[in-house]
Formats: sequence, structure tokens, C-alpha cells
Amino acid sequence: MTSRDKNPFTANYNGEPIKPGETMVPFPCGEYDEEACVNKECIKTVFQGGKGFKVIYKAVPDEWTKTAKSALNLVQNEALGHYDVPNSISRDSVSDGYGLELGTASSAEEEMLRQDALNETMAIFVDLVKALIEKNPKLGYAVMLVCSDVKGTAFYSRMCLTRDPANRIRQQAKSVLKVGLASFDVESITHYRSKNDDVYRREALKLLNTFVAKYR
Repeated sequence: MTSRDKNPFTANYNGEPIKPGETMVPFPCGEYDEEACVNKECIKTVFQGGKGFKVIYKAVPDEWTKTAKSALNLVQNEALGHYDVPNSISRDSVSDGYGLELGTASSAEEEMLRQDALNETMAIFVDLVKALIEKNPKLGYAVMLVCSDVKGTAFYSRMCLTRDPANRIRQQAKSVLKVGLASFDVESITHYRSKNDDVYRREALKLLNTFVAKYR
């Protein structure tokens, strides 16, 4: 079965052909996405829990399909109030522990439900960050440093960069977090290989493990 067989679309959102090995998957559709969309058949409304969500379908490699679908699922469940994790990961979560702290539970049953929700959120977060690290180790490491509240000279040193390049990658990382990992199109990133990529990848994964352990 070809990618075209799996996708009821004539072209990608940008008008380009859908390539072999790609699948069209829905992403949250913002104002910029709608303006940039050339193939308007890619903009649709999907329903979850009785609520409509505007989405834009984009072509991603088949191996990215699960992560992309998980990202939309996170946005939908947050909007439906299924998580007691306000603004977790997908919205303006660049401070206050990134919105991952749980509220006070009024019963053991509620605590279990909230913990399950947190575990699901963190599992999606891990998938999204790993996808970013794999695509761009430098940016992935910068994102995890920002999540870990590393800044100033400590940030420059750990990125092995001088001040100006370090500030640029830090601002880019903060922009990714502000937009929300769940809404961020990882495939849109242009990455130029660096001699430090292996180091960035290794250190980013270490920080990711440490970050997740704080909330489990």
C-alpha cells in the first residue's frame, strides 16, 4: 500500500506531492498554519468528546506518525479537561515547573486518576522531546537546559558556545516551548550537523531522564 493509498488527500498542505513513505497526520491548526496552507483540503475539523478541533494535515515520515498523533491527542485532552495539569507542555509552559505539578487530591481515587493523567502526559512529552533530539540534537539539548532552568554562563558552557550563538539557540528553545512541543512541527527544522551532535544527544537524554524522574 502506498502513502497515497493511505491518505485521502491530493497533495500536502503546502501543495507539494505526498512522498512515498509519508503519511498525512493532523496537527493543531493555528492562524499562521491556516494562512500558510496552500491545499485547503488539508484543513478540517475533527471531533473528540463532543468538541470540535480545527486541524491541519501535514505529511510526515511514517515513523513519525505515532508521535504526531500523540501530540494532537495531548492538546485535545487538555482542552477537554481530562488532565489536571494546566498548560502542560503544549501551551506557555516555560516557567513554574512547566505546569507539571499536580493539584491537591481530595481522595485516593482522584490522586490515582491524576497520577495516571500525569504519567500519560509525561509519556507524550518524552516521545516529543526524543523526536526533537533525534532531528536536531543541539536544539533538543537547549530545550532540556531551558526546562532545567540552566541559564547565563552555565548555559553557554554546557552548550560549548560563545555568548551570542548560545543566546540564539536559547531563544529558539524558549520559542519551541512557548509554541508548545505538541504544536511544534519538528519536521520543519533545518539542522546543520555539528561535531558536538553526539554530545548534545547524550546530554539531552540524560537531562530528559532527570526531568521526568522529578514528576514520578
